[in-house]
Amino acid sequence: MTNLDPKDRRIEDLESRLVEAEQRLARQEEFFQMAVHDLRSPLSAIVVYAELLMNRVMGDLDNRQLEPIRTIHRNCNNLIRMAEDVLASARVRAGVTVPQFADSDVTECVREALRSLQGLADAKLVKIRLEPPQEPLVRPVDPDFLTRAFANVLGNAIKFSPHGGEIRITLVREGNEIRIAFTDQGPGISPEKREAIFQKFQRGDPGSVAGHGLGLSIAQYFIELHGGRILIEGVRGRGSTFLVGLPL
Repeated sequence: MTNLDPKDRRIEDLESRLVEAEQRLARQEEFFQMAVHDLRSPLSAIVVYAELLMNRVMGDLDNRQLEPIRTIHRNCNNLIRMAEDVLASARVRAGVTVPQFADSDVTECVREALRSLQGLADAKLVKIRLEPPQEPLVRPVDPDFLTRAFANVLGNAIKFSPHGGEIRITLVREGNEIRIAFTDQGPGISPEKREAIFQKFQRGDPGSVAGHGLGLSIAQYFIELHGGRILIEGVRGRGSTFLVGLPL
């Protein structure tokens, strides 16, 4: 047996612990992916049956009866979108999926995110005001991943907006950067929570609205995948502005 000096033994022990930690993390990530994947099937079935009821295929229903069904339909679609976002980010991290970058207009990714969440905004009578740039803002992006990022930022703004509120989205070119701002009329986020809110399962105000604390961490991951950054501005009690910067 080779005798190791104390320093070498400590290094070997640290390397062993690091390997064990990485293996535990990999097992947890695999379990999480399987759980999310299995979640989609029953949710999709609920969506189908809700649509049958909403279309009155199974009998006539009045608006009072249809309202909770619409809520079920909307929330299940939100959960399916979240599950797909989690799986998409996990596959990129694992190297299973490789981002497909191509020159694209960033404004179109914002429009697509808006279209996907228009129903959610309409349910709260939230008006979304998009102020597009004067010219196309073209740069290499993976349209699917960037749209997912914008949808999570916009979905967060809708979630925390008051009933009948307004969200303003602006896109501008400033120097060598494309800047996209999502400004809402929600409760705002205190300065000490602004960094933590981008961590998994962290929320700005846990008691205000339901949520899982995943959307903004996924948004940040996809934005950073494009070499970009995201930060928060605003005053507590007066809404928030999420600023996304993408280098040109």
